[in-house]
Amino acid sequence: MPFSDITIDPEVQRAYPDVRIGVLTADIVVRSEHPYVDELKVSLAGILASRGVTEENLATQPDIAAWRSVYGAMGAKPSKYRSSLEALARRVLKGSGLWSVSSVVDCYNCASVQTFLAMGAHDTSKVNGMITLRYGRPEEKFFPLGAEGEEIDVNPRNIVYADETKICCWLWNHRDTRLAGVTDQTKEAVFIIDAAFEPHLTPVEKGIEILAGHLERIGCYPKKSCVKGRPLT
Repeated sequence: MPFSDITIDPEVQRAYPDVRIGVLTADIVVRSEHPYVDELKVSLAGILASRGVTEENLATQPDIAAWRSVYGAMGAKPSKYRSSLEALARRVLKGSGLWSVSSVVDCYNCASVQTFLAMGAHDTSKVNGMITLRYGRPEEKFFPLGAEGEEIDVNPRNIVYADETKICCWLWNHRDTRLAGVTDQTKEAVFIIDAAFEPHLTPVEKGIEILAGHLERIGCYPKKSCVKGRPLT
């Protein structure tokens, strides 16, 4: 069953009435690295510095603090389980740099730090039908990326992205599954831009535009995009 679309469960919509999801599908070419992405990585420390963001005040930045509140509501200790955005920004501020995974993964990670929007991606050939942002279900298991053989028990308070057969991302955007990850064999990917609240720095629509522009610069071909959730007023 091929990937079809992304939707938001009404229960999540009620709990987070400002939730919005940017969705971008693209034909991609995955390389181990790309000079354009290397330049993006170098620019990130300066971008954060220009905004006055430091390791000491990162947790109080409005978009980071809002995600920490969401994680607390999911029953996850925010200082231990961080949004993907906070995890990436902390690495930049510590001077350790982003994880080097591939040209495409590193590209959207750079876009995430640049925009302060949490982002992720899945190989559409590994997704079964509809992806739904929903609460976890009793006895569900999550199989994290980068941890072969590891299984995580899902708490029903946890919000997850799940297709019709598996959890694709756990704790909203904390960690992706190894069962749908983007690899050097991936030809098409769906990129997800998260906003559980009204973003303070970058609107979701602008985030899609920025990400699509970066992907084009590394030889990928954005095809279609949309925003799910609360309509603009």
